[in-house]
Formats: sequence, C-alpha cells, structure tokens
Amino acid sequence: MKLKNLFKATLVILMAFICTEKNFAKEFKVITYNVEFGKNTSPQAVSQLLQSEQADIICFNEVPVKGWTKKVGQILGLKYSYEGDIASANHAKEFKDKTGKYYGKYKSILSKFPLENPHEIPLEGTGWSPASAVVANVNIDKKNSVQIFSLHIPSGASDPANSKAQQLSKVIENKYNGSDKIILAGDFNDLYDSKPLSYFYNIGFSNSWKALGMDMKDRTTYCYPKKFEDTVIDHIFFKGLKIKSAEIIEEKEKLQSDHKPIWSVFELQK
Repeated sequence: MKLKNLFKATLVILMAFICTEKNFAKEFKVITYNVEFGKNTSPQAVSQLLQSEQADIICFNEVPVKGWTKKVGQILGLKYSYEGDIASANHAKEFKDKTGKYYGKYKSILSKFPLENPHEIPLEGTGWSPASAVVANVNIDKKNSVQIFSLHIPSGASDPANSKAQQLSKVIENKYNGSDKIILAGDFNDLYDSKPLSYFYNIGFSNSWKALGMDMKDRTTYCYPKKFEDTVIDHIFFKGLKIKSAEIIEEKEKLQSDHKPIWSVFELQK
C-alpha cells in the first residue's frame, strides 16, 4: 500500500512538472504594416482591419505622427507605444493622412507589453535618406524581453555592400549583441533571398517566410499601382525565438495602403 501511494505521489509531482513546463511556453503575435502615411485610411479603419488578428505587438512603417499610433492602440487595447522622429526620405508635413489630422512617414511600435528604452537609429547607406529604425526592449514577462526593431529602408540591390540593410546588420552586431532575442519587422524593399538581406542571415537571423518553407513566388505585399507577383518586400526577421506561423493579411475590400500587413507568431520557451 505504501509503495502504491508513493507511486501515486510521484506521478502527481511529475504531471505537475510537465504542466508547468508546458504552460511556460508563451506565444505572442507580431504584425508589421506599412500604412502609406494613412493616405487612404484612418486609425479607426486600420484598427478594424487588425482587430481580429489579436496582435501583441505592431510595428508600423510610413506611419503618421502626432498620436496616430496611440489612437490605434486605444482602440485595440494596446497601451504602450513609441513614435520615431525621423521621416523617411524627409516625407513629413506635406504627406497628410486621410483625416488631415496626422502627417508624415515615420516608424512606430505599439505593444501590449511595456516598452523599455525606446529610441531611434538613423541609418546611412545607398538609396533615399534619411532612413531609420525605431527600437525598444519589449518586456513580455518578468523573465523574458525581446528587442524589437520597426524599420523602413530603401532597396539595397544596386549596392548591397553599402546598403542600409548592411549598415543595420553592423549596428546590431556591434551595439545589440547582448540581446539574445531580437525581431526586425518592417518594409525592407528587398526580397528575402536578396543580397542586401543576406547580411541579416550572416549574423544569425532567420526570416519568417524562409524558416517556415513558404513559397512566396506568386505572392506580394506591395500592390500599387497594380498587383506585382514575387514582390514580398515586407518581412519579419528573428533570432533567439521559435517561429510558429506567419502569413500575409489579405483585405477583402479596397486596400487601405500600397502594402499589405503581415504577421508572425513566436514562442518563448524556458
């Protein structure tokens, strides 16, 4: 009888340990979306589009400033946000959103989780300037944080070695090498197998599409003035995380931007 009770007690402890380990795994969803400075949309319309996605973190590119991101957050229940100060290609006050209240092509981060040390990195290199990435340490829980980069950079296909993608890879390698979990999300203006983006693979990053073996040949994330095939130029790169799934969000009605939003789901494990 004692042996039987001991076996039962051991089994209960083992099951509790297994459940604890299983419950530790935490998934979170990241969306990135170039909203074309809100030219054909509003915070309310974008929120309606993204509401069902239940994102934990959203990285906006070409986003208007002066509270546009915060407004989306108020609607979606994401209370932490950060807007950058550098307008892509100096496209600022003359680029007004549909409502006329907001303007410019900036970068921002919107999050369910607290943001620590948000800041912006100017990027040098070929292509239009200025270009930048906004960065923040996102505290998923007390033990886990992820360094999030929301970016908008020009294509580096004409001169990969001097591209802004290459410079960003060097910045990350030199200044953010202490971060074991990093996500880069945004409009890269290059395909995932292009030479400029190979610099991210060289320092240990994976690409969501590539990591999941997704065939993007006949897909596109850039769609104005017409649909372009094999034009997936919006990406989510990552390191130190497990990728679960990823997809392009296809709008059923008129597109709100010249880009489509994309998402990836990641898992944190002990």
